[in-house]
Amino acid sequence: MKFKEAFKGLYQDAKEKYNIQQAPKLILRKDTDNAKKIFGRTAYYDSGKREIVVFITNRHPKDILRSYCHELIHHVQNERGDLDKGDMSSPKYAQEDDHMRKMEMEAYLKGNLLLRDFEDNFKY
Repeated sequence: MKFKEAFKGLYQDAKEKYNIQQAPKLILRKDTDNAKKIFGRTAYYDSGKREIVVFITNRHPKDILRSYCHELIHHVQNERGDLDKGDMSSPKYAQEDDHMRKMEMEAYLKGNLLLRDFEDNFKY
């Protein structure tokens, strides 16, 4: 399977599973300075632009796809209106806002399972 096909397949799975209404824009960003940082960015979701940005420099393809799946769940949350219920103004919003903490937990759980199920269905 090619990298581009994996993104398409993961999106289709998520669309069916989570009833996604509008596809988010996907940006694959190369950033060598970010890649040198031990805690550099891996990805983020811009809810206003409905845009997923995934940093790809020096990363394993599977790790890139995992980041995409995580952010895709944030897109699902945005379509449900759940991201408007929390406060993301602080850099530590995932630790300081109980609602946003739950949003992160959901994105980690469902994003990882989305990739795991997709991979297992592809391999087996």
